[in-house]
Amino acid sequence: MSLRSLITIVLCAITCAQLSACGGASATEAPATQACSSFESWVGNGKVNIVDFTAMTGGASSPFRFRLKFNSFASVPSDGFMGPITQGTMTFSYPRQNNPEVAYVKEAPYPAPYTRGPAFGEKISFQAREVACNVFEVHWKEVNKGDTVTHVEDFNRQHVCTNITNINRAAIPPEFDPLDLAKQLNNTTLFPNGSPVADAGFGWYPLCGTMSQSAESDKVWENQLHYLVYTAP
Repeated sequence: MSLRSLITIVLCAITCAQLSACGGASATEAPATQACSSFESWVGNGKVNIVDFTAMTGGASSPFRFRLKFNSFASVPSDGFMGPITQGTMTFSYPRQNNPEVAYVKEAPYPAPYTRGPAFGEKISFQAREVACNVFEVHWKEVNKGDTVTHVEDFNRQHVCTNITNINRAAIPPEFDPLDLAKQLNNTTLFPNGSPVADAGFGWYPLCGTMSQSAESDKVWENQLHYLVYTAP
């Protein structure tokens, strides 16, 4: 067995275990004869992908639900690890009510900023890598907000797990040097309040939920979920 095949088997096992823990042990496994399709076939060709973290198992939940519209797809030469790589651009929309009962107030407490106000989102570049049959690792950086997002999207079961960070919102002094042991996050002179990464309030969000695809013309986000859609310039 080749090293690449062994790595693929290990990663697939980890991915399945993670998704089972997040999505519930009773989730139906994909049939052994499930056909393997490309990332573009799942989310391209006039479709949108809605990821929903509002109904998680184990008593946990999140208010987040996102609309992802993948605009372009380009195959990238394989680097020899896992499966094919796809790059392109994507536009996402945050959940904002298109007919809110309460007017948007910028200073209002959470979650009002997420549910009310004008359509909000961003157009960004993404990369998707096939890690198993119909399972893809998708990541991107939200340039305007500074967040980094990594998804494991399992289209066999319509499950998704994500890790989101917003370290770029932390105040990093110019003297900080990640390659100098004396000038890293544990330097109390540079960071008198301690490392922002070690802080309990540091923005690191591990979430799992479900996905659904529909034709963009069906307007599920707009008509059924009653959310606004961000249109990229």
